Amino acid sequence: MIEERLLRFAAPQLYMKMIEIFSNHHIHSYEVQAYVLKNINGMTLSLRFSSDFSLSVSTNISCIQAENPDNFVIQFFEEAAEKCKSILIADYYKMIKL
Repeated sequence: MIEERLLRFAAPQLYMKMIEIFSNHHIHSYEVQAYVLKNINGMTLSLRFSSDFSLSVSTNISCIQAENPDNFVIQFFEEAAEKCKSILIADYYKMIKL
């Protein structure tokens, strides 16, 4: 059985890079859920966000990229942080209109 694991424990270096990039966008670690699913070619990295964690983005990375995040991984985190930030802002405005 294939098991999805928390990024924080499965790839700590990658998790720290994600936290660094997301904190630059003023997004806290509790506003994102990060998971990895190991497969034959490496792993699938999935980030879930929004008020109910219903939106997600994912990409495939190698084990080497998990240990030493390269430009591809950094770009993925940057794009995910921008998307997450815009969703959180939209959710906030929906909340104050109620």
